[in-house]
Amino acid sequence: MLSRHVEHLWMARGHLPGRWRNMILPDGAIELIINLGDPQKLCRRDNHAQATVFRDSWISGERTAPIVIDEAGEVHLIGVRLRPGGAWPFLGVPLREFTDRVIELEAVLGPEIHHLRERIGEAGDDDSRFDLLEAWLMERSRKRSEPTRAVSYALAVIRRGGDAVRIGNIAEEVGISHKHLLREFDRCVGLTPKLFARLWAFQRVIQGIGQKTEADWSDVAVTCGYYDQAHLIREFRAFSGLTPVSYLGKRGPFLNYLAVE
Repeated sequence: MLSRHVEHLWMARGHLPGRWRNMILPDGAIELIINLGDPQKLCRRDNHAQATVFRDSWISGERTAPIVIDEAGEVHLIGVRLRPGGAWPFLGVPLREFTDRVIELEAVLGPEIHHLRERIGEAGDDDSRFDLLEAWLMERSRKRSEPTRAVSYALAVIRRGGDAVRIGNIAEEVGISHKHLLREFDRCVGLTPKLFARLWAFQRVIQGIGQKTEADWSDVAVTCGYYDQAHLIREFRAFSGLTPVSYLGKRGPFLNYLAVE
C-alpha cells in the first residue's frame, strides 16, 4: 500500500569532523525528515552566512531551485522520500503551501510528530526505527483519500515523457476543465503540470548523464525531449543555476548533490 506513495525510506548516520556544505538540486520529490543528530542549517543561496536552523523534524517541499544545506557534528537523519503526488495522503494539506520551502513538521502536524520522533529516538535499533516510521505512515494514509484520477493520469503522462501539447490536453482527456486540473495538481503535487513536466525533464537529463565525465548534449537534448541543445541549457540553468558542463565539473558521487565552498 505504501509503495504507491513512498519511493523509499532512508537513513544517514555518521560524524562530520568539519563543516559539510552542499547544494541539493530540485528532483521532483517531497521529503519528510526526522533528525536525531545535531541541528542542520538551511543557507540562503546568495549568502551562506545567513541560515535557518532546523533541529527536530522538517518537510522539504517540491522545489524549483536548489537549496544549500550546512551540516556538522553528529548526523543521524531518518527520512521518507515521497513519490510525486504521494505526500497528500499523509499530510492532507495543499502541497503548494510547501513548494520551495523547508518547514518544521511540528508546525504542520503538531505534537504528533514530536511524539513520533521521541519513540524513534528511543528505539533499540534501526529496523525498529523504520518499523515505527512505516506504521505511522500507514496510519496517516488511512485517514485521507488518494490523489484524484486526473492527477494520477497527468503524472503518468509526464513520467512517460509526454510533450507539452499532450500535457495541455490532459484536462480534456480526463473530462475536467483546465482550471480544475490546475487546482487538483496544486493540492496534490504542489506544482502546475507543465512546471512539473519541465522539472521531470531536467531530472531525466541528470539521471541520463549519471556518472559520465562528458556528454553529447545535442543527443541528450533529443533523448530528453528538448527542442535543441540551447533549450536544454536554458532549462538546466533555470533549475540548477548552472550550465550542464559546469554541473559535470561540480558533481560528486550523488547526482543531485554538489559540494559548495
